[in-house]
Amino acid sequence: MPPPSDAPRPNSSAAIAPEELLRRRDAILSGVARATEAISQASHWRECAQDLLRIAGESTGVSRVYLFEIRPDSEGVLCGYQTFEWAAPGVSPQIDNPDLQGIPFEAAGFGRWLRAFERDEPIFGDIADFPPEEQPLLEFQQIQSLLVQPIRAGRRLWGMIGFDACERPQRWERVEVDALRIASVAFGAAIQREEREAMLQQMQRLEALGRMAGGVAHDFNNVLTVASGAAEVLVDDLRAKGALGAEEQPFVEALQQALVQGAGLTRRLLQFSRQRKGQASEVDAFELLRSSSPLLRQILGHGVALDLRCHPGVPSIHIEPVEFEQAIMNLVVNARDAMASKGTLTIDVDSLTTTAESGGPDSLAPGRWVRITVRDTGVGMSREVIERIFEPFFTTKSADRGTGLGLSTVFAIVHGLGGRIGVSSTQGTGSEFRMYFPVAPGG
Repeated sequence: MPPPSDAPRPNSSAAIAPEELLRRRDAILSGVARATEAISQASHWRECAQDLLRIAGESTGVSRVYLFEIRPDSEGVLCGYQTFEWAAPGVSPQIDNPDLQGIPFEAAGFGRWLRAFERDEPIFGDIADFPPEEQPLLEFQQIQSLLVQPIRAGRRLWGMIGFDACERPQRWERVEVDALRIASVAFGAAIQREEREAMLQQMQRLEALGRMAGGVAHDFNNVLTVASGAAEVLVDDLRAKGALGAEEQPFVEALQQALVQGAGLTRRLLQFSRQRKGQASEVDAFELLRSSSPLLRQILGHGVALDLRCHPGVPSIHIEPVEFEQAIMNLVVNARDAMASKGTLTIDVDSLTTTAESGGPDSLAPGRWVRITVRDTGVGMSREVIERIFEPFFTTKSADRGTGLGLSTVFAIVHGLGGRIGVSSTQGTGSEFRMYFPVAPGG
């Protein structure tokens, strides 16, 4: 009776002579040690990734070594994206193969791999022993045997590192599989370290900018108060003298409009600095969304449909309602601009529980969370834009359409409450923002 599709496959290549096994084992252990030392000393793992793959390839004697990142697409489907590759001399590289970018694991017949990775187990063996649905894509790359180790950044499945043998089948002994597991752990630790450092730096920048914005807002507000008072006296004086005619009226209206815009800018700066805080309370996130839906539809315009969804049994969260509405509206405005006034915006509210054993999406810590997903059908974002999307004053919009503070404010609100925010996007199909709020005590 054949084994089930997600069971480990036998490694049926010919047995290795003891002397050869010892030589290979020593070479792999030496290579892993060199790679681990290099990645621990590097300031950014991506800068040394190519050298690390070369070390791994030369020490194992395989044809190709590569890194795949696993992340959801705009529809939430887990896909694989090849990011780095080393190929031995004479071996065809696959880094530019379009079939290896955005592979939907389940739909492509590789669901077994995902299930193994979630259990932190490797995939290895001869391709001839793999399930029939997996063989065509692998044989197209001339792979005869492979070993793939999952890479976890903390509790999150980040991706995988793979070793392809193309010239002849290569038997993987358990000691070699375990040794190369160390390499994947080192990669995962470096990735997690950089993610944490980037988050800390982001929060430090936001805190510094918040203090600066608060000071500027107060000083600017004082200037506006003087200017507004002087303008009001001037207009009253002109009106009393009968000197405020039709020719002067446009200038008066322009002055008043400028003062209104200045006051609006002051409010946004104060909101960004988070110095105007109200009273937090336990709130029903979906009820707040539903009560805000008329305003959200007005922001979106007639060409964009708003679809609100709520799963049953979602607990309450502890937040100031104004802050919650501000975060939602900033995401809605961002989505509207991305859709060019045509498409569908979906806001979905659900809850989830994460544990240290099972982990969670978007590097969530163990706990109970309310997740609010804001998904649009807009133009999407490139990987480079996603990496900077929460930076203060970073924007891809024209100067008259955005200040670059909207998403930074969302980031500050969510993280200020002990939550997290994740984003995924595919150019041409849309973007998805996921806000996670801790469940209120007793919620």
